[in-house]
This record gives sequence, structure tokens and C-alpha cells, in this order.
Amino acid sequence: MRGAARVAGIVLLTAAYVGAGFAAPNPCATVRRLCEDAGFVQGALQRGNGLQRDCIQPLVRGTAQPDGASRPLPRVDRQALAACRAASADSGPASSTATMRAALSYVPGSTHKINQLVGELDKQLHQPTLSRTESRYRLQGTDLGYSFEHRGKIYFLFGDTVGARDAALDSVAATDADRSADPERGVRLDLLTQAAGLYLTVQPPGISMGAFEVPTAGISVNGQMYVAVDTGHSEDWRTDRAVLTRVSLPMTPGGFQPLRTISQRPQGKFIKMSLHVQPDAIAGLPDGGPFVLTWGTGYYRHSDAYLSIVPAAQFESGQGTLYFAGIDEHGAPRWEPRESAATPVITNGTLGDVSVSWVAELGLWLMTCDSRPPAQAGILFSYATTPWGPWSVPQVLFNAQRDGALGKFIHDPTITPDDGLAGPVIGKGKRDASAVHGGAYAPYQVEAWTRVRGSASEARELDLYYVLSTWNPYVVVLMGSRLQVAAPAGPGH
Repeated sequence: MRGAARVAGIVLLTAAYVGAGFAAPNPCATVRRLCEDAGFVQGALQRGNGLQRDCIQPLVRGTAQPDGASRPLPRVDRQALAACRAASADSGPASSTATMRAALSYVPGSTHKINQLVGELDKQLHQPTLSRTESRYRLQGTDLGYSFEHRGKIYFLFGDTVGARDAALDSVAATDADRSADPERGVRLDLLTQAAGLYLTVQPPGISMGAFEVPTAGISVNGQMYVAVDTGHSEDWRTDRAVLTRVSLPMTPGGFQPLRTISQRPQGKFIKMSLHVQPDAIAGLPDGGPFVLTWGTGYYRHSDAYLSIVPAAQFESGQGTLYFAGIDEHGAPRWEPRESAATPVITNGTLGDVSVSWVAELGLWLMTCDSRPPAQAGILFSYATTPWGPWSVPQVLFNAQRDGALGKFIHDPTITPDDGLAGPVIGKGKRDASAVHGGAYAPYQVEAWTRVRGSASEARELDLYYVLSTWNPYVVVLMGSRLQVAAPAGPGH
């Protein structure tokens, strides 16, 4: 389908969504598909036909293509471009989300750091952390922190770690899954150990776990713990692959048994991921459930978000895995057995880390992700009534500059006098920690701590808790934000 025919197809698809009671799809998907039809490819910058830089950005911004572009821009309907520009500029929830069970909007000024989870001293407060990981476990710093529940514990999977062990090996921590606990009082994590006073490292047999090779997600399925790891890393991310491991308890460094490859770059779309067991019946899922739902990204920080499902009974083998492949003419999701058929559920082009939770009280899925220019900059959130969406227009949950984090708990080398936040750092930055600019990424939600306050008859708010990595200092902090809950408008409103 080309030109006007493609635009007409998008109009029909929009009508199918609305007729089925869903919000209309992101209008930027029209632009993206036209670019793909014209031969532009995600990650093809060096060939001059990069999807974002050489096509989407010039069209949406109304600018000329950059030097070196090897293909001409496709013709795009002006209305489609205007709708995409409007959607990109809108920082509030989509107006068409009134068909959802509830709508969420960020409460301005509500985002706050609660406590630093790793390291010995809180770099902002100059006081001992609750976890005191250096004196207790010889761990100075780490990042990531994907969390999941298993047998009464919340486990946190950390990335490349600075501490007593060399080679950037990874670490794991845990805390009680006490849903009555108040995260606002701060959380202490206990690192798992492989010897007295020494943090445990993640070393699946036969799997490389060097720099940038990290545990990316975990889940408890039918009483068994599983952890997915990113391995086979290369600088251009063309060789990375995601491997599922089965974990034996009590956990040991080699107790992560490799089971299968989940996804493989350069075509793979599920290298970083968020896992969730199907919480209840979901219309639109095929027979064969319950399923394990996986939202993923491929080319790190250059990706959209995708969705796959696999029967929980076949999670170890991956048999029966299906990929969301768009919406059919009746407004129903299509499922395909080929990963190459996977269609984005979130179109962004800059995603790296994603986290999805289920808020049962509101009947909503909630996604947090880190995003960067040319998309919205910061930590974003969207919500949807089904795993595939349509997802609401992203809102900014955290922005280091807007929320005053630079020079407060994220190091900014341009501040004079020095903010005193530098270090620990990892990699080449160790030569001059003060010159390494910090940043915010990996906003992993802690689903067990999500709270909805207020009754259905009054104003309600959702308290959202998530971890955040700050790069310099190379630590993980616990964050809190509030979202206002608005009931959907009734018929005639």
C-alpha cells in the first residue's frame, strides 16, 4: 500500500479502533509506516536510510533531510503530519482515552527521591544509606534494578557492579514483599551473598556476563523463578541476545541454568524486556493461556516497544510464542508466530529500558520507560486497558532538569562550585569521575508498592514507586510520583 492508499488505510484503521471502543492509534504510526514503505530502516544510519534521522524527523519537523540521506522522503498527507506533530507536542493524556476505565495524569511537582538504595553514603544527604552495601557486602555501586516477586520476597536484579569483584559482574538484592510497608519511609535492601560479606554475582554456565551483559528481567511462573539476561554484547548492539535462565534457590553464582534464546539482534525486538503473568481473562488473547506477557525493545535506546505472549505452561521451551502484529479490520489484535511480524505497541524510536505493571484496582496497565531526543526527553509513562494498547499519549514522569535532580542527586560537571556528587563511576570514567555527566534511566516499577488512594466517589491518586539509575554517582535510587485518577466520562459527555 502506497501514498494515498496507505493514508486511507490508516483512516479505516482509526475508525475500527473507535468503533471497537478503543482510543485511536498514535497518528505518528502513519508517518512511520510510510517511511518504512519507502525503504527507511531502523538503525540504518550509516547507509543513509535511517528510519528516525533520515525520514521521520525531517517529515515531522518540516526540515530538510541530513547530508548523506540516500533515499527521498515519501509523500505524506498534511493532516497526518499535523496530527503527529500535535501528538508529539501534547504532554497530557490523549483526549480519546475517555473510553478507558480511568484516566491518569501526572501531578506536577510530585516526583521525589525517597532514598539511595545502594552504596555506603547517600551522596545527596552525606549520611549512611539504609542498605550500607559497601561495609556489609563490599559493593560500591551498580545500576538497573528490575524487580519481581517470588515466594514472599521482592528481588532486584542489578547490572554491571563496582565492588570487590572485577569484570563488571552483576548482583542481586531482596527485601520482604510486605504490601503494608510504606516505601516513603525508605527501603533497605539485603544483597544476596556467595560468601560472608561478599555480594553474589550472576554467572550462568556458558553465558558471557561481561560489561553491558546484564540481567534484564525476572519473573515467578508456577512457583519457579526465571531470569532473562542480555549476553553476547557488541558496541553497536548487533550481536546482543536475550537468554532465559531457570534459577535454583538458594541462589548461587552458577545457579542460573540457560534454557533458550528469547531474541537475537540485529533483528531481535526483545533484548530488554518487562515480564508479567496474565492476571485475569483478557479479551483478544488467543486460546492456550494463561500467558506470560513480554514487552520488549531491540536496538538499545533506538527502539520502539513490542509485545509477545507465550503460554505459561510452555514458558521454559518458548513453544507457542506469538507476537502482536497490529489490529485487524474488526479492531481485534493479530498474533503471528514470527518475531519479524511484531508491530510496535509504542512508537518512539529511542526506547531502551521499559517496565510494565498491572493496576488491578483501575483495570489499567502502566508502562514507564526512558526516552530521549528527538522524542520526549525524560522518564515517561503511558497507560492502557489491554497489553497491546492503544497506549495513552506519553507524559513526563521525571526530567532531571525539570525536577531539580541535577546537582542534587545526579552529578552535573558544569555546576560551580562542584556539586560533590561524582563517584563511584564505572568503565573509562574512572580516570576522571568529576567529568562524567550523570543521567536518569531504567525506571523499573515496584508493582507491590503501587497504591490507589481515595474512593471511587472522590478524587483519587495513584502512588507510583520505581527505581532509577543515575550513572554518576553510579547508584540506584528509589523514586515516588503521584498520578491523578479521573473516572472516564459517561455517555453523552
